[in-house]
Amino acid sequence: MRNLRNVFDLRRTGTMLSLSLLLGGSLSAVWQAAIAQDIFRVQLPDISAPGNRESGSTRSTTCIAPNDNLVALIPQTNYGLTESAYPTVYFYLPPTTAEQVKFVLLNESTNELVYESRFAISNLSGIASISLPNNGLQQSLAVDETYVWYIAVVCEPTDPSADVVTEGQIARVESLPTAATATAEELPRVYAEAGLWYDAIAAAAVLKQDDSTVAWNTLLNAVELTELIPVELLDGSPAATASAVTVTP
Repeated sequence: MRNLRNVFDLRRTGTMLSLSLLLGGSLSAVWQAAIAQDIFRVQLPDISAPGNRESGSTRSTTCIAPNDNLVALIPQTNYGLTESAYPTVYFYLPPTTAEQVKFVLLNESTNELVYESRFAISNLSGIASISLPNNGLQQSLAVDETYVWYIAVVCEPTDPSADVVTEGQIARVESLPTAATATAEELPRVYAEAGLWYDAIAAAAVLKQDDSTVAWNTLLNAVELTELIPVELLDGSPAATASAVTVTP
């Protein structure tokens, strides 16, 4: 099992996003401060996980166009950190004839099922999200534990081999003290510089819904998903269509 308690001692070789500007003498101090606030580092742990953030081909023609893919908004390593007990996974849902998407979460070390449910996606396309429900019944992620999740577009409900699937890993770490006092505008930077990808992208999504896109664009650039920057962020998660399989503490 990986030692996640030392995860904040990340080697300072993470991805750095920088902005080079020629500043003229007429620029105001306010404008210069805004530029400085927009620059932040995205520090990612030096850990890779099995899986693929982008769906591959299946055994037959799928319900998604051949030149399009289901894509998870995660680093290329397929691995990310969170401080959240009930995190959210963001993904690009391409146009599809499918009516459901399935989300499965497993404990990586024991392979025990933590959560499973299906969600309605009829006529939806864009950046979607699915959250582990904080409903008083669902088991939360445990600190220092790693989990495997799957998102599958269900092309043929009776044939799982036709699913279009993306997969990643998520590990929960101790809460970040500086995040508790940060403003909504500061949170993406605070989380990104501490290496908490899932929290950074969730905080950036909140800002993007208010038409503040700098943090969102910065994060997608950092993990080489720039082609998804113009894609619409859907308002809310897909609606659950079946009783979720939950695991209580």
